[in-house]
Amino acid sequence: MPRFRRPLTLVPTPSDRSTARRLTVSPTALLATMALLASIASTADAQAAAASDTPLHLAASRFHFVMSGDTLPPTKPLAVHNGGTARFTDVRLTRLAYADSAHGAAWLVVMPRQTTVAPDELATVGTLCVNATGLPAGTYRATAAVAAREVPEPVAITITLVVTDAGARARPADSRCATAVTK
Repeated sequence: MPRFRRPLTLVPTPSDRSTARRLTVSPTALLATMALLASIASTADAQAAAASDTPLHLAASRFHFVMSGDTLPPTKPLAVHNGGTARFTDVRLTRLAYADSAHGAAWLVVMPRQTTVAPDELATVGTLCVNATGLPAGTYRATAAVAAREVPEPVAITITLVVTDAGARARPADSRCATAVTK
């Protein structure tokens, strides 16, 4: 790369010449600034491309439940937005894995609600519910994904359950919840 001996001088427009000062910028500083701007632009482009790779978008990707005493935590909707042009079919929760299966497997209860989502529709495809009966106090984590037949890669979600009382005393999952999902 050739080295320039003369600094680059930016001159204001003719109408501003009488009041403006000259700004001198070295070529090295100018190239470094241009490289930084190009890097920022390419990173933003890559992130935008990655986000648009899948038309399946979730209203929330993290779910947090707190179980205390006899009170069951409220259910949470699992909402999906179809940002594509084709109808989503067979929308479902998949890849469910509990982080500590020895102490708290099968505490997540998923109630399917709707399995198709039209283009540009935001739909609640299910409800998440927990059954922490008998779990010792602690924090439990699970991961899962939301998939549709037309989407090549499911979108990940995380679910956290905090049990504040040892041996949660809540009654078994009530009519809000169906059977716990294990896989």
